[in-house]
Amino acid sequence: MEGYGPVPAHVARTLAAEGVWTWLRTDPGTGQLLDLGRRKYRPSQALADFITARDRTCRMPGCHRPARAADLDHIVPFAAGGSTAPGNLHALCTTHHLLKHHGRWTPRRQPDGTTRWRSPTAHRYVKSSG
Repeated sequence: MEGYGPVPAHVARTLAAEGVWTWLRTDPGTGQLLDLGRRKYRPSQALADFITARDRTCRMPGCHRPARAADLDHIVPFAAGGSTAPGNLHALCTTHHLLKHHGRWTPRRQPDGTTRWRSPTAHRYVKSSG
């Protein structure tokens, strides 16, 4: 057990039956944490800090509002099965957060960090990472 060491089998069984578990998904090649599970809607402070530092500004093309003053948004909605994980979270200022949810704008985050948006009129816009 991390931070403690080996535990006897009877203690492990009790922890397994009564404990609260958090699922951690890691990249098998690098060991990098990919997902903390989806049981919680709100990201941890560490995850929120990571998203804010990674995105730096609102992810809507042309918007330069700082991520530290933005909302953290699930790209795939949490209620639709989206996870609270780095690949499914991004920073959106309040205006663009509302536009996404009520204006039928659809974002897709690419593996390189680029955000591709589709407007309600099917126009496409891109905000590259960095």
